[in-house]
Amino acid sequence: MAAAPGADRPRRFFDRLTEPIADRAREKFEQAEDHVREALQSEIDAVTRSVRTRAIEVRPSAVGFAAASLLGFFGLSLLITSAVLGLSHAVEPWLSALLVGVALLLVAGGLAAWAKRRLPAGPPLSVRVHEPVHPAEEQVHPWAD
Repeated sequence: MAAAPGADRPRRFFDRLTEPIADRAREKFEQAEDHVREALQSEIDAVTRSVRTRAIEVRPSAVGFAAASLLGFFGLSLLITSAVLGLSHAVEPWLSALLVGVALLLVAGGLAAWAKRRLPAGPPLSVRVHEPVHPAEEQVHPWAD
């Protein structure tokens, strides 16, 4: 379809009025966007520098704790093994392993119960279970008043 010859005039007239305002508004939006982008980037850079600096400071301690944990694990394993071997002189080896294993599970259960009691009180967990309703129960009997 061809546009009417007079339909272009109002658009051109309004374009001449609104074009400088739109260009100025577009520039202001771009400037505001640039300022926000620069502010966010500077915050991200500051946090990144802080985390990297802290990671460099903490790295030797983290390596030391990891090594201590590994050595502690192996030491505990050897103590448990020696308890099983020592007890096996008094009873059968399978029974000594069973007794040491049960003792360790009891200690682990006690530690878990102690840790659970030490948890800070938080908001109560509300678990809402949606029970399905049978479609026939939702319907009203046609003869009911």
